[in-house]
Amino acid sequence: MSTLTSTIFFSPSLLIPARTKPTNSPNNQVFFHKNDHYLNRIVPQKKRASFCIKAQEQKVEEGVPSATIACPTVRPKFVLFGSSIVEYGFHEGWAATLAHLYGRQVDVVLRGYAGWNSRTALRILDKIFPKHATQQPSLVIVYFGGNDATHPQPDGHGSHVPLKEYSENMRKIFNHLKSLSEKTRIIFLSTPPINEKQLFGDRFPPEKLPKTNESHRIYSEEGLKLCKKMNIKAIDLWSKVQEREDWKEVSFIDGIHLTNEGSKVVTREILKVLKEADWKPSLYWKEMAIEFEEYSDTPIGPGGKPIDPHTTRFPLGVEWD
Repeated sequence: MSTLTSTIFFSPSLLIPARTKPTNSPNNQVFFHKNDHYLNRIVPQKKRASFCIKAQEQKVEEGVPSATIACPTVRPKFVLFGSSIVEYGFHEGWAATLAHLYGRQVDVVLRGYAGWNSRTALRILDKIFPKHATQQPSLVIVYFGGNDATHPQPDGHGSHVPLKEYSENMRKIFNHLKSLSEKTRIIFLSTPPINEKQLFGDRFPPEKLPKTNESHRIYSEEGLKLCKKMNIKAIDLWSKVQEREDWKEVSFIDGIHLTNEGSKVVTREILKVLKEADWKPSLYWKEMAIEFEEYSDTPIGPGGKPIDPHTTRFPLGVEWD
């Protein structure tokens, strides 16, 4: 079996481990430098635990630490997968809030593609979520449907996907995600409503609108029905966004993409699902371990009482859920 040893490529302060031929190193020891952050790309997770990792004595540039590491840190991974509602989620949105809340617990990975429908997502699915990946996501939050719900054009172009095909595409997407790992969890976001007047103005007569709030309702309900059949956690965004009376005025930047207020609905509902799910281990932010907590000085609050880092996020006093 080939062994991994540390090989220095003389690039500014960069140490790169490389696969080499079998060596006669004592006890088949494997050496890595502390700064080899891409170790996970090289050593399969199942094999990593069997390695004896020690710091190799080597000359490094001044100021570059070379402390011994026992094993690289591998955080759980949440992947946000969908169209523009996902891609724009870091613009003062729900994705940014999730990344903030899980900042010391989870790597939140954005895979958002504006304009995509379920047909496009299915074509590229294995490239985004390969089954042979070393680390599989702990959670995938999926959103497709808004572009599918666009009305068909006479020339056949556009993003419309017939309702039956949309349901079948989402079924295949869910099955693929389920197959990644027994511990990969899924949350589906249904198609949210739109403000037709804000989105289209007076550019189209009512009967010629490219999409309507009603078409979004139909695709939302189809996705929710599928999730119920497949036992997948789902959030009815079409209904949840419309619960407040002024939803048309406060929820959208342009009639379809979410403002900060609209995003708060998405964040609240996602956290509610994570809190109430009976998943083991829990993926709720207040119940997950905090990375390197044992190396941090415990913050002290008023009256000399320790502050629990699980229950505090900046800014203090904000109720996140």
